[in-house]
Amino acid sequence: MRGNGALSSRRKWLLMVFLLIVILSYVFASMTVWTTDSRLLTYSRYSRVTCHRDVIAGKSVAPDQFRFGVYYLIEYFFKNIPLKWYDINNQYLSRLLLEEEAWDEEFRRSFDLFFSVEERMSILDAMNENVDKLLSSVFGENQLVKNIVKANIQSLKIEEYAMDPARLVLTIGSHIPEELKNYLIDSSDESRIYYGHVTARFFFSIVFFILLYFFAENFAGPSSSLMAVLLFAGLLPFATQDFLQAETMFSLSLFTGSLIAIVRRSSFVTMISLVLLACTARTDHALFIAVIYSLFQMSNKPNLKKLHTWLKIAVLVMIPLGFTAVLSKVLFPEAQYYLNFFQYDFNLNNIWSLVYPVILLSIPAVFTPFACKIPFYKSTWLWVVPFIFMNFMIGRTSEARLLLPVLVYCLPFVVKGIEDLTHRTEPEIDRGGEA
Repeated sequence: MRGNGALSSRRKWLLMVFLLIVILSYVFASMTVWTTDSRLLTYSRYSRVTCHRDVIAGKSVAPDQFRFGVYYLIEYFFKNIPLKWYDINNQYLSRLLLEEEAWDEEFRRSFDLFFSVEERMSILDAMNENVDKLLSSVFGENQLVKNIVKANIQSLKIEEYAMDPARLVLTIGSHIPEELKNYLIDSSDESRIYYGHVTARFFFSIVFFILLYFFAENFAGPSSSLMAVLLFAGLLPFATQDFLQAETMFSLSLFTGSLIAIVRRSSFVTMISLVLLACTARTDHALFIAVIYSLFQMSNKPNLKKLHTWLKIAVLVMIPLGFTAVLSKVLFPEAQYYLNFFQYDFNLNNIWSLVYPVILLSIPAVFTPFACKIPFYKSTWLWVVPFIFMNFMIGRTSEARLLLPVLVYCLPFVVKGIEDLTHRTEPEIDRGGEA
């Protein structure tokens, strides 16, 4: 009976954890819509969809073209899920440009309060003065030409539009080309692709947080493992600047799943499968999965004497290296990097490339002594050094998302350290005078 009770409690706990993870993932996905995907209004949506279509067509720039896995999932699965996201900026702009009903009495009154007629006329007067100065600087004393130009400007009826901004905005909306207008309409294929990207981010955030919880449970208790999820969720928004890339949560899910497989000594077939999948997201992450696996295998001295151990290591390391060569030389040889391949000069001269990594990794750095007490970390920590160095050399480390795999790797020993410190500092419980 006790066994059944314990199992029931475990199920209730995991159900609560899952519910919390879904909520955190929804908040995170929604937040990225407001803060990153909509920061440039409709252009952000246009950029996302254009990149998506180029990747699917096999003609995008590097490295996006080499990270095609999640794009295919979005194209053939996630964009067909009818889940809408609250993209307030784009939806607001869409209504004002395309729907006369949006300009109701309430909105017109609000518009006039925040941007009064007097302010509009003042701006027009300033514009007219600048037009006069510009015409004089271009045409000198040729009054005839200046009058002709001014007459043409006045024919645009700018003053009338200033008095009736709804007419101006709706006129602009009616002249937007159809292929661009689709980015404003929720039911268009462009919007479905865009929402598909956010839905994929939501789904893989759930998958990632679940995997992070179970990865942490290999080293710490259930409460501390949940703390790892909450801590990562608290830091994750910090990594969304500079336009969150499509593969981020997909790649983190595969990376975390691979760490679990390594810790639990899963079959080599499982490891090969995970590394192959990771290659469709980020071959650099796939390579370091292989490196962590290799370090863990080599920590067992009897393994070093076995030929099949070295063959497994060689195969696993060669997969991402070979995949990179095939992607860049065979499948997509025309894909050019849109930035210089080496970015160390940028990082050395950009203070945020130093500040952001320090902030993101400061908590793991404080708890590093606890890692030395855990065999898994004691045998595998070396991969962190070349990983950070590689990203500093060829990535812009001001984009803190590049270092998220290090944070994933470190969080279990962080929460384990917090757990140990808590137990040491807990006050003695007063037991009613017991000796």
